[in-house]
Amino acid sequence: MALLAAAVGALIGAGLMAMALAILFTAIWGSFEGSAAMGGVTVGLPLGGIIGFLLGGWLVLHFWRPAEASS
Repeated sequence: MALLAAAVGALIGAGLMAMALAILFTAIWGSFEGSAAMGGVTVGLPLGGIIGFLLGGWLVLHFWRPAEASS
């Protein structure tokens, strides 16, 4: 369960971080060729994937409690 949540978190985190950094890098350096690619793909995808994987796994392990067995 935790591994699946971590994988989903990595996918979502990578996409969101890539879009956010592509917009940010374009706003900082203008629309020259490569600013969005550098911000989104080179920095955003790996960073978002790592952060999303760790955060997704931590959230499930921290808040998910299995049901207690009834006797």
